[in-house]
Amino acid sequence: MAEISGPFMRTLDVGVRTQFNQFLQTAPSMFKTISMVIPSTSRANFYPKLDEIPGLREWLGDRVIHSMKTGGFSIENKTFEGTIGIDRDDIDDDQFGIFNIGVQQLGKNAGDFPDLLVFGLLKKGTTTKCWDGQNFFDTDHETSDANGDTISYANISTPQGTETAGPMWFLFDTNQPLQPMIFQNRRDFSITSKTALDDDNVFRNKQFLWGTDGRCNAGFGLWQLAYASTRPLNSDTYGAARAAMAGQRRVDGTPYGIKPNILMVPSALEGQANGLMTSDQVPVLAPDGKTWVSGSNPWKGTAKPVVCSHL
Repeated sequence: MAEISGPFMRTLDVGVRTQFNQFLQTAPSMFKTISMVIPSTSRANFYPKLDEIPGLREWLGDRVIHSMKTGGFSIENKTFEGTIGIDRDDIDDDQFGIFNIGVQQLGKNAGDFPDLLVFGLLKKGTTTKCWDGQNFFDTDHETSDANGDTISYANISTPQGTETAGPMWFLFDTNQPLQPMIFQNRRDFSITSKTALDDDNVFRNKQFLWGTDGRCNAGFGLWQLAYASTRPLNSDTYGAARAAMAGQRRVDGTPYGIKPNILMVPSALEGQANGLMTSDQVPVLAPDGKTWVSGSNPWKGTAKPVVCSHL
C-alpha cells in the first residue's frame, strides 16, 4: 500500500509528465504535409489576401506597387483541454499503474490534435468559406486568363456522365512558400496537475487530477494549391485535376507555376493511389470511350501518394 504524502505525489507527477511528454512528442502527425505552421502571439492572427502578389516585371520607369490588402481574414485562437482524474483510494491501493495507459493516451491525444483540426476543417472545405468569400472547394473561384482578365475556376470536380461518386481525394502543391492549409499555434499543449493534498479536488472529492490544455486553431490557406474530387481515381481524372491546377494564372496573367506534388487519399483509395503513382501500366480508357484496357502510365512518380486516416 502506498503512503500518500507530498514527496510521494511529486515523484508520481514526474512519472506522469514523462509518460505524457513521451507520447505527445512521438504521436505521428500529418498536418505539416499541407500546412503552414504560424506562431501566434495574440487572441487572433490577421492575414492579408493571399493571392495579390503578381509576377516580376521589367523595371521601366517607376516601380509598380501592388499593395497587399489588409483585413483579408482572421483566425481566432481557441482553447482545448483534456483532463483525467484518479481516486485517492486507487493510489492508496497501488492501482496507479493501470492508469498509466490513460496518461499515455492523453499525451497522444494532444499530439494528434493538430491533425484533427486541420483535416477536420479540410473535410468541411466544400461547405466552409475561405478568405475570398467562397467555399474553399468551389466551382466559381476567380482566377485570371493570359490577358489578366478575370475568369471562373473550379478546384473541385464531381462525377461526369455515367461515373459514380466515390471517396473524396485531393491534390496539393506544397512546394510554394504559402500552403493550402494553416495551423496557428498560440500555446503548446502541456500537462498540469492538481495533486497537492490540500487541493480542493483532493480534500472534497478525494480525486487527483491531471489535465492538458493548449491554444491553437486551423484555417484555410491558398485554395489555388488544393483540388478535391469525388470522381473515380484513375489516370484520366488525375490528369484532368493536374491540368486544371496548372492552368491557373496570377492577377497579371502570368502562370502561378502550380505543380501538384501530393496525392492525398482516404484509406479506401490507398491501392488506387499507390498503383497510379508507382505502376508502369494502368487502366486507360480505350478509343471507344467505354472499354478500359492496360496502357502506359504517364503519371508515375508525379506526386507522392499519402494515405490519411483522418479523411
